[in-house]
Amino acid sequence: MRFPTRLLAANLWVAFFAWAAYLVVIIVLTLAIHVFGNLTQSVWEQASQLPRWVVLFVGVAMVRQFLPLFVANGQTRRQFGFQAAITTALYTPFVALLMTAGFLVERVLYTIIARPQSLERAHLYTDPTQVWLVFLEYTVDFMAWITAGMFMGAGFYRWRAGGLLTIPVGVGLVVLGLSAVGTRFGVPLSALSLGFELPTGPLLALGVGLGTFALGLLLTWSVIRDTPLRNGG
Repeated sequence: MRFPTRLLAANLWVAFFAWAAYLVVIIVLTLAIHVFGNLTQSVWEQASQLPRWVVLFVGVAMVRQFLPLFVANGQTRRQFGFQAAITTALYTPFVALLMTAGFLVERVLYTIIARPQSLERAHLYTDPTQVWLVFLEYTVDFMAWITAGMFMGAGFYRWRAGGLLTIPVGVGLVVLGLSAVGTRFGVPLSALSLGFELPTGPLLALGVGLGTFALGLLLTWSVIRDTPLRNGG
C-alpha cells in the first residue's frame, strides 16, 4: 500500500469532483438570486461554510477509516502518522486553491451579469481577486478544521463515547484558526493582547495557522500512537 496512492491521491480526486459539482450548484443558485431576487454580495463567500465541514470530516475519516486499514495491511502507526501528516499538509492547500478558483469563476460571472462581488465578512483580503491572500486564508482555515477533525476522530475511535471530551479541544483549534484570519466565528487575535499590540496580517495568520496545524497533529499522534484496532473500525 504505497503512499500517496491510497491516502492523498484519492482524497484529491474526491475534493476536485466535489468542488466542481458544488461550483455548478452555486452558479445556478447565484443566477436564480439574480433573476428572482436581489444579488448584492458574493454567494461563494457564503457557500464556503460547507467546505469547512467537509474538510473537518475528511480529518475524521483520515483516522477512523484509514488508520485501521493501513495498520491491518502491515503499516506501523508511526508510518501512518507520518503519511497522514504529509497528506493533510498537501490536501489543505489543494482545497484552498479550489476555493480561490471559485472566487475567480464567480468574478467572471458577476462581470457578465454586472453585479458587485461584495464581501460580507472580514478577511485577510479585501477583494476576491487578491489571489494569494484568499489562498492563504483558506489554507490556514482548513489546516485548523482538518486537524480538529483528526483529533476528534482519533478520540472517538479510541475511546468511543469518551471521545466527547475531545470536542472542546477540537472547537478550540477551529476557533484559533478562524481568529487568525479575522473571521467573525472567532475572537480576533488582536483582542487577546495583554497590554501590547499584536501585529495582524498574512504573516501572523501563517504563523498561527502552522502552529495550530502542528498542535493538532501532535494531539492526534498522542492518541493514535498506541491505540488498539477495533473490529469494524
